[in-house]
Amino acid sequence: MSNIACKGLLGVLASVFLTSCQPTLPPDSDVPMRPIEHAMGTTQVPVSPQRVIVLDYAPLDTALALEVPPIGRPEEAISPIYPSASRDITSIGAGFYPNLETILELEPDLILGSKVIERGAYRRLSRIAPTIFTEDNGRHGNWQEHFLLHADTLGQLAKAEELLADYQERVNTLKFDLEQVMPQNPTVSVVAHWSGGVLAYTANSFSGSVLQDLGFNRNPIQAQSSRYALQPSKEELRAIDGDIVFLMYNSQSEGSITKAEFVSDPLWSTLNAVEQGLVCEVNSAIWAGGRSILAANQILTDIEACLTRTSP
Repeated sequence: MSNIACKGLLGVLASVFLTSCQPTLPPDSDVPMRPIEHAMGTTQVPVSPQRVIVLDYAPLDTALALEVPPIGRPEEAISPIYPSASRDITSIGAGFYPNLETILELEPDLILGSKVIERGAYRRLSRIAPTIFTEDNGRHGNWQEHFLLHADTLGQLAKAEELLADYQERVNTLKFDLEQVMPQNPTVSVVAHWSGGVLAYTANSFSGSVLQDLGFNRNPIQAQSSRYALQPSKEELRAIDGDIVFLMYNSQSEGSITKAEFVSDPLWSTLNAVEQGLVCEVNSAIWAGGRSILAANQILTDIEACLTRTSP
């Protein structure tokens, strides 16, 4: 049979299999399993998973940090802080709409994702392999909770707890160092410019939670919202000002602007942070996309590099 015919047959079989109302196929009896509680209930997973597929940024970041390289990842999840080999991991399509045929071909023994993907995908995915979902994708600042769940599922909970302890030690050290150069606890703002306008990231976002750990003040509009980001109108732009602005930039995103473009724009040039020269350009793939331990540590590095360099 030709390769084209084989692939066509596989697609038909995948369609029948994934839309079937039959329950999840039983795992190999030789593989030790254990229960994991997650957003969709309780699922039996391998004690030592070997072929892991991740459907979002957060579990990818976690798997790489714990040195459990996945065999499949979303096509968008590329970050400059990840090992170059991560680019060679097979793409399973867009994070919100994973390609089920590709996932089936990869023969995973574990799938990690969140409830924000296509409605109904969990049932189909769980027929391929044990599937663990978090309630959301970590945009809302609860990244440590998700990190521990993913790590536990991967059989790496002890290592994850060590990494979180190291993270907290870095937070404590950086807080002390910043107090020496910035005695007055500054108010910070996190913004991004994209094709739809301006996004203001709140204290309830991923990057916002790291800033909270460091004890930074936030301006009122970014401190009070339960959402991870807001889209202010032009009349509200001064409300997202601060002593320091962290400007997210992504060269692959339409409408994203650099620090040089930001500070030279008449609309932004009157902001206090611009006038004081305290605008820090940061990578949105890390500050908005990472949502786990590697990205959180890079945010600490970015803050240290920016504020110790630009502070009076």
